[in-house]
Amino acid sequence: MKNLLLLFCLFTTCTLLHAQEADLAEYQKELARAEKLKDRDSIAAAYCHLGEYYTRRSADSALYYSEKALATLKTKPSSLHITLLNNIGDAYFSSGDLDKAFSYFYMARHEASGLKDTVLWANANTNLGVVYRQRENPDSALIYYNEALHLLEGRENYSELAQVLSSIAILYANRSRLDEGVLYGKRAVEAAAKSKDMDMILYANYACGSIYFQQRRHDEGIGMLRAVVEEGTRQQMPLYVLKGYTTMLEMFKALGKRDSVDFYMKKAEAVVRQLPEDSQEVLGFLEEQFLIYMEQGRYRESLDIQMKLLKRRERGMYMPVDKLYLMIARNYRGLKEPENAMYYYDMAYRTCDSLYSERVTKELSDMTVKYDTKEKELEIVRLNQVQLEQKAQTMRWLVATIVVVFVFLLFLLYYMFRRKRVKKEEELKLARSYIEGLERERTRLAKDLHDGVCNDLLGIGMQMQCMPPTDESKQELLGLLEQVRTDVRCISHELMPPKFQYTTLAETIEAYVERLAVPSSVQLAFSGENEGAEWHQVPEQVAYEVYRILQELLSNVLKHSGATEVYVSLSLTEKLLTLQITDNGKSYSDGSAAGNGIGLTTIRERVKAIGGVFTTDIQNGEQLFKLEILLSI
Repeated sequence: MKNLLLLFCLFTTCTLLHAQEADLAEYQKELARAEKLKDRDSIAAAYCHLGEYYTRRSADSALYYSEKALATLKTKPSSLHITLLNNIGDAYFSSGDLDKAFSYFYMARHEASGLKDTVLWANANTNLGVVYRQRENPDSALIYYNEALHLLEGRENYSELAQVLSSIAILYANRSRLDEGVLYGKRAVEAAAKSKDMDMILYANYACGSIYFQQRRHDEGIGMLRAVVEEGTRQQMPLYVLKGYTTMLEMFKALGKRDSVDFYMKKAEAVVRQLPEDSQEVLGFLEEQFLIYMEQGRYRESLDIQMKLLKRRERGMYMPVDKLYLMIARNYRGLKEPENAMYYYDMAYRTCDSLYSERVTKELSDMTVKYDTKEKELEIVRLNQVQLEQKAQTMRWLVATIVVVFVFLLFLLYYMFRRKRVKKEEELKLARSYIEGLERERTRLAKDLHDGVCNDLLGIGMQMQCMPPTDESKQELLGLLEQVRTDVRCISHELMPPKFQYTTLAETIEAYVERLAVPSSVQLAFSGENEGAEWHQVPEQVAYEVYRILQELLSNVLKHSGATEVYVSLSLTEKLLTLQITDNGKSYSDGSAAGNGIGLTTIRERVKAIGGVFTTDIQNGEQLFKLEILLSI
């Protein structure tokens, strides 16, 4: 009773859907209006509507208009673009080209997910599931179906919902889970009736009727399929007409009704001519047709159809190719052509999957006993076993390689992380030492200002108060002030960074040595003549640090060594910069006097910062300080 109610819902919508005949003219008018406006997106939309009109009528026409729409469309990505990708994929699927169909469906899914277009996303998932189902991969198909169903939950998109429910119903039925198939089939019929989409109404009722047949509920199944055929004929949808006839042929064959089989066979053959020869529906009919001919003993006619299908084995047949080989072999056996039968049994064995291997092996064994070919069978088995062992060995090596590479990458990442961490720690330590050195330098300069300049100024002030205002006293005060000025000037020169953009390192150091105030008892000399030396290529940062190092070394030598002779040498040969200071004073390079100033520690930190090498030595009773820097010029 419930099924009759569903059929009633089907035909109560027919009066509304007969108007589809007028849709073609309306779509053509839409295209004409869009072309007058010269709006590419509007033209593309009109082509899209024409393609959808022909979707279940002519796969070639649907593909033609959909591709024209895609080439015309200006706005990408967009909902219309996604729709066109789905439509083109559907057209290729109907033509039997599963690879191209999958490619367009996948592009549609990717774009729809990016735009968050839930309905089109679900539609693309459903289409991908259908392709996987056709490729005998039900697990992947169900994943996409469930994702589509989840996206459509709580929405009133009944047409899309009917499509995915019908697809799930067929999947469960093909896996012999008929009760679940019927459940989803009924839900699909109800959703299709609410959508008032004739395409989905026919599809859902066809799916449900087919499952009724598998449940051996023949009367209900035939009733629904006849309704699909009649309405599909009125709506000029030969695709559904042929699908209905094909399943009805299978039913009547199972019931042993030869007259009904012959009647509907002629009906189906007339519809086949209205569809592309490589369409899924045509291939499905041909498979059922040759099975009927085999049962009727019409082996040659059955064989002709099988050979036609064999040429199209990559076009998405419902029947696996190993089973087709098996059917061909049985036809040849029926025609009493054992050599040909043996050949195709062997082909079936080589290509069969686990579902048919036992059956084919038994039939092959029977034939080999009859025709004394046992040795050939054993060789085939041995070759297959060797191939399996080789594949297993390859897989083991592959897994081992992946594990080794993974471990190596982990070790490499750890090493790089550790090295980076150590480098950062060294940089922090260097920076900390450098700052500490600068602080000590500031302390020294403050002490010089306090103990030297400030005390001198205090003494001058006291003398000004005590001395009589005579010319001799004035001259004495002027001398003291000049000494203070000289001291301040020396300190300022030590603080002021040199401007190497205007002068070279050699010129700067020579000027510093010349103006440095030293006691009369000390002889200070400089040598920096290098013919052809390209001083301007010395990096400014290197020059600055070398200048500061020189200042500190001379300051320490003059204050702590007690030297009477100091010699400064600067040279640049090719890429090697060398600064050398010698004096005849006492040695303090052991650090005993370093605490009195910035010391050798700060000097070494500056050297490390510029990648130089600093050494101290005693040669011929003289103290030697040597700085060497390899320049990257």
